Amino acid sequence: MPSNPGQRHQTRGLTEGAILAALTVVVGAVGLVAPFVGILLAPLPTMLLVIRWGLRTAVLAAVVAGLILFQFFGPLNAVSVAAMFAPLGLALGWGVWRGIGAQLTILAGAAAFLASTVAALAITTLVLHQDLLGQFIQSQVQAMQLALSLQQRIGAPPQQIDEMRKTIAIMPQFLHTALPVMLALGALIWAYLCYTVARAVLRRVGHELPGVPPILAWRLPPVLASTLLWIAAGLSLLSLRITAGNAPAMDAMLVNLFVFGFQGALVAITWANRRQIPRFIQVMAGVLLITAGLLPIFALAVLGMLDTWFDYRRLLVAPASEQPTADSDLSDGGPPQDPLKAVHPR
Repeated sequence: MPSNPGQRHQTRGLTEGAILAALTVVVGAVGLVAPFVGILLAPLPTMLLVIRWGLRTAVLAAVVAGLILFQFFGPLNAVSVAAMFAPLGLALGWGVWRGIGAQLTILAGAAAFLASTVAALAITTLVLHQDLLGQFIQSQVQAMQLALSLQQRIGAPPQQIDEMRKTIAIMPQFLHTALPVMLALGALIWAYLCYTVARAVLRRVGHELPGVPPILAWRLPPVLASTLLWIAAGLSLLSLRITAGNAPAMDAMLVNLFVFGFQGALVAITWANRRQIPRFIQVMAGVLLITAGLLPIFALAVLGMLDTWFDYRRLLVAPASEQPTADSDLSDGGPPQDPLKAVHPR
């Protein structure tokens, strides 16, 4: 008597789920040594299971992988690794499975990764009595103290030494205040990187994921930009009357500084690309700009705010050497093209 096709299909999904769960454990174990590799690669098997067999099989495989990690590497490592791969892979796979587009898929993955990270931190603090946040802040302060001692040995100016001491003194409070923004931005960046890696890897096994628009074409909608600015302004005014509003106002300012500073950096990169400035010089200029203090970063943020409404990247015209001439158009046999449309298709 022939076997049931539905049962055979379910058995195949469970078998593939077991194999990919084992692969997740291997990648997760590697991630304990190299967290960067673990965050990028561990969600991929779970993501592939969601795309091929749905959420139920993927959740079961993620639970099995977590239990295996718990058995061999202990509860703390199991919780941390599971928080890295399971929710992020499930959310990214769900977004691809439902066809909601690359941008919304990345946002869903970032939200899941952020929620799982917060939950993992709460579990390690309340159940396992491990203060990971305190250890992180302490490590950052110790790193700054080592940098201070190094500058003292090489004979740095006294004014620079005093400024660094003041920075070390306020760093614990600043990190506590900025931690929500750091976690949210980190989750968004990791979700984007993981989706980019998944798109390149899953293409080789027959799953074509929708592409993300080029970074230089990313734009913040004016409505969202206005909302961010008004929220920051309202919280800043509230902090003048209520002391408890200082932390939310600082977080809102950091979000605006990052978002609009990133927009301003895209304008600067577009300008440099139009003038054929080498990438190495662009990278060096960016490093110098970031390490020069807050004033250049504020300047980039202002440039990004203006770009939101005036679209400087669209207004930038390619240099004359890049513009096609009449002779080149005739030799190619095609009609003249608008250089703006050639660079920024709409």
